[in-house]
Order: sequence, then C-alpha cells, then structure tokens
Amino acid sequence: MSLNSFFQFFVPKENRFYPFYTQQAEAINSASKLLHEMVIVTDSDRLDALRKEVKTFEKAGDEVLEEFYTQLNSSVLTPFVREDMHELAELMDNFLDRIDDCANIIITRRFLETDDWLTTMSENIMFSAENLNVIISDLQFITTGKGKEIARLCNEIKTMEHDCDELYGKYISELFTKNYNLVEIIKRKDLVQVLENTMNSAKYISDKIRSIHAKLC
Repeated sequence: MSLNSFFQFFVPKENRFYPFYTQQAEAINSASKLLHEMVIVTDSDRLDALRKEVKTFEKAGDEVLEEFYTQLNSSVLTPFVREDMHELAELMDNFLDRIDDCANIIITRRFLETDDWLTTMSENIMFSAENLNVIISDLQFITTGKGKEIARLCNEIKTMEHDCDELYGKYISELFTKNYNLVEIIKRKDLVQVLENTMNSAKYISDKIRSIHAKLC
C-alpha cells in the first residue's frame, strides 16, 4: 500500500461530487447512442429529431458542469486532488461537446448514405461511452478491488481509440479513390475528422482516470 493510500483512510470522505460525474457519463452514453443512429439513418425528419435530442443532452451537460464548479469552489475536502477533479469534469464535458459537433456535421453536411468505416467509428464512440458509464459508476471505489476493472475498461477505450486512428488514416487515403464528387469528398472528410476527434476525447478521459488511479493506489 502506498503512503498516499494509507492517509486516505484518515481523510473524511466527500462524496457529493460523484453524482455530477454520473450525470455527465449518463448524458454522454445517451448522446453517443443517438449519434450512432444519426450515422446510420438517412430519413431527414428522423435526423432532425435525433439532432435535437443530442443538443438537449449537451445543454444538460453544461448545466451539470456549472453546478459541479459551484460545489467544487465552495468545498474544502475533495475525494481526490482538486485539479484532477476539475480536469476530469472538463474532459467529460468536452467528450459530450464533440458528440454534439458530430451531430451538427451530419445535419449540415447531409449525404445520401453512410459506409462501414463511419459506422464502425461511431460504434467505437458508443462502446467507449458505455465503458465510461460503468467506470464512473464505480469511480468512488477506485481504490478497492474495482480498480482493476476500471483499469481494464480504460484500456478498452484506449484500444478502440487506436482502432479509430487506423480507420481514419485508411479512410482519408481511400476517400479519393471512390466515385465521389468533390463536394461529397469534403462532406465525408469533415465527418470522419470530427468522429476521430470525438474518439480522442474518450481516450483523454480514460488516461486521466488511469492517472488518478495511479496517484491514489
């Protein structure tokens, strides 16, 4: 047991922050599922409805983050290092913002049909959001036996991010060999770029959680 972990036993626990992280994770999880559907469907009315739902979760996430900062600024005790708490909340909000960016690109760059590459990237984002939801639900137990499972799920997110990096590179190199006009190429390039950025956001969260785990254990 590290010295830091030893002293954790004597520090009063402040658990009111975990519900904020949970609300963020749940919003991300729900929005990622909507995004995946947006990548697949082509009906304009359904796309518009999905985009509005994603925006609702993005706005809700902003409200959660604002209240989180209010509570953090008025608290003396925190479950772990204050700077790490701030950064984790910010990274999670960024992930939700990137999902919203994807939804906006799909709406403004409408094209007739998707492809397996884009679908796989949106699936990886969705699966990463599901992992994150589980991770955050157990975050307050990170110094217990659940820490190993949290680390495993974080590693899965990292693996999916690496997969998306490869897909992105291949997609860009293959894009100009397809029978697309220039406008269609630009539309698809815009979407694959923002999907890749969104997956990166998920990895940044997993990296931060692994760092928190290392400091506490």
